[in-house]
Amino acid sequence: MADIRFRNASVGDAQAIRKCIDQAYAAARRDIPDLPDVSAGIEEDIRDHWVSVAEIGDALVGVIVFARIDQAIIVFNIAVSTETQGQGVARKLLEIAERTGREQGCNVLRLATHRQMQDTRAVYRHLGWREEETEGNKVWMFKSLD
Repeated sequence: MADIRFRNASVGDAQAIRKCIDQAYAAARRDIPDLPDVSAGIEEDIRDHWVSVAEIGDALVGVIVFARIDQAIIVFNIAVSTETQGQGVARKLLEIAERTGREQGCNVLRLATHRQMQDTRAVYRHLGWREEETEGNKVWMFKSLD
């Protein structure tokens, strides 16, 4: 595996981030008709939240968008390009959110995913996340930072 670098995103990364997200979610968008538009508002995300990217060479291969809300870090989006899925990129991106949460004095990470994204839910469970609540097709998951 090539060296993966992680850094904070800048507005100049918006197009590459959108491309990464669109590619990562392409199959889910095809199969899940009510999946929300997960690549909209990238520039605002970069301005308003923590956004970290993963790169191999000059290619942006992963992104995570998260923010602190009360005593929690909420992961709004995470995507890894299909070519690099299974290489630990998502785990390392989530570790950035975990480390930030600890530095911020937070006690939990939370995210929502679609009920039909079974493979994604399995990855989160493998990484220590637990399912907390279901609202329609939205499944809330959490990971304790204690």
